[in-house]
Amino acid sequence: MTFEENLKKLEEIVEKMDSKDTSLDEGLKLFDRGVSIAGECMKKLEESSGKVSELTLQLDKLRVKEDTNGEN
Repeated sequence: MTFEENLKKLEEIVEKMDSKDTSLDEGLKLFDRGVSIAGECMKKLEESSGKVSELTLQLDKLRVKEDTNGEN
């Protein structure tokens, strides 16, 4: 699932858990699933953050190279 799909699923889980009709056992199952999905979201965010850092570093290197070439 995509990050956005996972967020939507988490929203649905929270709504179900808030329902008075949800039993304790069902609530625990939903909570377990929610923790799993939240972990997937965190992993995706960490991967995305790493990619942004990598791209920012590449951009900084290009700027330094352009500045160096411009001084010659």
